[in-house]
Amino acid sequence: MATISEVLSRERATPCGDSWLIDTELLLMEALACRRETLLTWPDREVDADAQQRFDAMIARRRGGEPIAYIVESREFWDFSLTVSPAVLIPRPETELLVETCLELLSARAGAQRVVDLGTGSGAIAIALARADVRFEVVGVELSAEALAIAQTNAERLAGDTLRFVQGSWLDASVCTALGGAVDLIASNPPYIAPGDAHLGRGDLRFEPALALSCAEQGLASILSIVEDCHKVLKKGGWLVLEHGFDQRDAVAAILTRAGFAEINCLKDLAGQDRVTRAHYN
Repeated sequence: MATISEVLSRERATPCGDSWLIDTELLLMEALACRRETLLTWPDREVDADAQQRFDAMIARRRGGEPIAYIVESREFWDFSLTVSPAVLIPRPETELLVETCLELLSARAGAQRVVDLGTGSGAIAIALARADVRFEVVGVELSAEALAIAQTNAERLAGDTLRFVQGSWLDASVCTALGGAVDLIASNPPYIAPGDAHLGRGDLRFEPALALSCAEQGLASILSIVEDCHKVLKKGGWLVLEHGFDQRDAVAAILTRAGFAEINCLKDLAGQDRVTRAHYN
């Protein structure tokens, strides 16, 4: 049997760059069910046959380009770890800006707050908001039954009774009925990549659900639908918070302006890219 050091050394010989070394460590930690400290502290520990088999299978999947998150079936987001699968978009650090923006707006308001997360996917946004304050009554809306099952699994482990889910498309009639009344804030990280965009054929996006990534109208169809229908449930004085593409700031602002929103403000992510727009509903 090979030792931890020998397994890692073998992979270090692969000319795939520093990111591959990080991936190798993560997958070996998963195969051994250990923390990184174990790899560093006990490099001479033997990797038993079962762990080696698990590692070999995972490393083969990674060589094929499959995202680490899908291989280990988890991804860190906010202050917790989510279960993920190819049925859901992999939560990204950029989306934490959307959560931060929502919490800033909600925390400035007194009393209970009703919040909707449209296109909840893994439940990342909804769970982060529900965990933040017991005053927040959160509803996650998701069209995909497979994604909804993942979200519910995550919520059972991570969130309390202030979070529930509804299956449906954006703010269609069935969703509005299920919401059962007006809400104070609508948040969404909708699909916003245009069909045929070259990015869809690169990296992790090749493996993620197309429904969560791309839509018509140059990637703006979902945002258009949300903005056009939000008057059905959003209270006067409420907020709409949207994640969007780095080059969609002006288009999103124009859509919101036409719909009568005010205080439209676009925020930049950690990379300095336009990423989240918030708007006040008059």
